[in-house]
Amino acid sequence: MIVRLAATAYRLPAAVEPVEAVMAREQPRIAEALDVLTPPLRQRLLAGLGLERVRVCRSDEEPYGLVLAAARDVLGQAGIRGEDVDLVIDYSTVSGGAGVNTPLAHRLSADLGAAALALNFAFAGCAGFHVAVKQALALMRTDGRLRAALLVAGDSPPPGSRSLLPITIQGDAGSAALLVRDATAGPALVDVEVLTLGHLHDVIALDRGANGQAVIRVDAARLEQYLMPVYYLYFHRLATEVLRRAGLGMDAMSHVIHANLSHSDRDGLARALGVPSSRVCTHGLREYGHTFASDLVLNYTELQQTGAIGPGQWLLFTSAGAGFTWGVTLARS
Repeated sequence: MIVRLAATAYRLPAAVEPVEAVMAREQPRIAEALDVLTPPLRQRLLAGLGLERVRVCRSDEEPYGLVLAAARDVLGQAGIRGEDVDLVIDYSTVSGGAGVNTPLAHRLSADLGAAALALNFAFAGCAGFHVAVKQALALMRTDGRLRAALLVAGDSPPPGSRSLLPITIQGDAGSAALLVRDATAGPALVDVEVLTLGHLHDVIALDRGANGQAVIRVDAARLEQYLMPVYYLYFHRLATEVLRRAGLGMDAMSHVIHANLSHSDRDGLARALGVPSSRVCTHGLREYGHTFASDLVLNYTELQQTGAIGPGQWLLFTSAGAGFTWGVTLARS
């Protein structure tokens, strides 16, 4: 059985906010996060961000509208009707108001007219794409009736939590990826590897603030002391494992499609994998910031639309986030 990434799409809100404005507005939060770091490290971190602006939802706008538009786009690209979707998986990290009353996957299934199995992953983090792909492939391989799977994400942080420093700055987005069994177009999904270290679950956490409102907390001290010493090590470990099973080396990878965290993170991943930074695709970083779960779909879509992906090329998708979870997905165009 071959399952292909038949179509992808993303949508962004129209409003733009400079990163400098975000940092000025959330300065107390940023100062608290960076206070535990040494001055030289703080300076290197800020210099290596590489972000200029982010897209933000208005107060009357929720990510669900972006997700719905992206989902309709991928179905149109593939020529598949909503009622022919067999599986819908929402792997959003912080979906704003979209899932307050009705889980996003269920709401989307209704709006698309799909009588589909609907799954929702809570706070799946930046590695949610890999978790969703792995779940979809497992279900499609064990149930021959499942032919088309729609994977979606839409994220917008709680007010006051747009800064995730010392990691990145978050923008808003919605995305969709359509997986189709025995499709004729799109990269074949070859393998997925995911790893979670539960003892690091509190490095990035969704919590309640003093006013009772949701807030994303980043524990910079635990990040520096416990996460960073192993962060790139596990990317190397997971990538090595999927390549070993495929009988490939890293030099066979034409593109490494990575999350939009920072230039420093991109360069660190390149060193860990032994590839040039130019081969690591973080196309949306400067203009859109980190869109949590949508980064990989966004970057793949932009890469594909430029014509940079040729027939027979190997693609490696990489990301890590809350959980703390790492994920690597191998595909061939």
